[in-house]
Amino acid sequence: MGLIVNKDELEGDHEYIDGIEVIERSDVPEDLPESEIDVIEREDSEEADAEDADASEELGAADDEVEQDEAGARHFKPQDEEAEGEEVEGASSGKRPYLIAIFVIAILVAGIGGYFIGKGGFGAARQATGTAVLTEDQLDSLVASYSYNGSEHDISAREAIESQYSLEAVQNEDGTYNTPSAETLIAYVRTEILLNEADARGIEVTDDEVAAYAENTYGTSDYATLAAQNGVTEEQAQQISRDNARIEKLYNQVVPAITATVPEQPEQPADGDTSTRSAEYAQYIIELAGDEWDAEAGTWASTDGPYYLALEGMEFTADSASYEEAIIAYYVAYQEYATEASGMSQAWTEFANTLFADADIELYGVYA
Repeated sequence: MGLIVNKDELEGDHEYIDGIEVIERSDVPEDLPESEIDVIEREDSEEADAEDADASEELGAADDEVEQDEAGARHFKPQDEEAEGEEVEGASSGKRPYLIAIFVIAILVAGIGGYFIGKGGFGAARQATGTAVLTEDQLDSLVASYSYNGSEHDISAREAIESQYSLEAVQNEDGTYNTPSAETLIAYVRTEILLNEADARGIEVTDDEVAAYAENTYGTSDYATLAAQNGVTEEQAQQISRDNARIEKLYNQVVPAITATVPEQPEQPADGDTSTRSAEYAQYIIELAGDEWDAEAGTWASTDGPYYLALEGMEFTADSASYEEAIIAYYVAYQEYATEASGMSQAWTEFANTLFADADIELYGVYA
């Protein structure tokens, strides 16, 4: 049996991955007039093999405790979003500090890192916790073991907790710590597998690349600020950014670059009359239609393309189009973008599942 990721769990709030936003299907503005063209959300899912059914509760759907985007990266709250006073709770509480997915195609598991594959075998002297609440001297107790590519590894409570938070951030009032949940442990293992694959491919990132990733993804490379906002230490914040930057490079190697782009919306008429016609709206549609439009002839180059079919029977010409017609063209362009992005998401899911299929995990307690 192995770690299998359902496609649904990889599509966070992406889009993005989403440095990749792994796609937000809800990016179509809500205030736009109703269109004759529906933006259809792609709803793909994958079912685990029957032989893995017994393990599905342990290894199945995405964690609620660790925000994941398609490529497997944990993401911080962007710098321009102010904290709303949410309190970081214990690692098994199912809550997390401000985490978001930012790729339109986003990236997949969460990881704070510095925890490389190869921390010891199952024969270690450490004992399983056997309790849902840990004292300081129990933090190095065993909470899970996993095997991958023929190697076996132990996971301590300390490692699992610090894969999401600093110890200080999750310490209970009485000085104890909640034992890491099953979801936390699965997310930890998935991250390790992705980082292991990055190691195997020789994928590294420079300090400048990490800083650039943090700026592009979180809005700041001030790791002290990220740490304060997300309940981690400054060192952890920098490591999160480094691990995610490496996973993004892995994603870019595996998934071909998307060719479609997110279309810009046409500007609404100043007077609010959506039936207003203008040459500007006509030009907007023509630019979106691309090869479907014959500029020399001033008409459609083909009558089987999505733009023609969407606008067929309307009054659109080379010199005149309404805002309503422009919005229809916008929806068509957005649909094309979403479809391509969804295909890339599926490609990444299949790749990740191939890796996860080689892993087995044993949890010493399935704490919530």
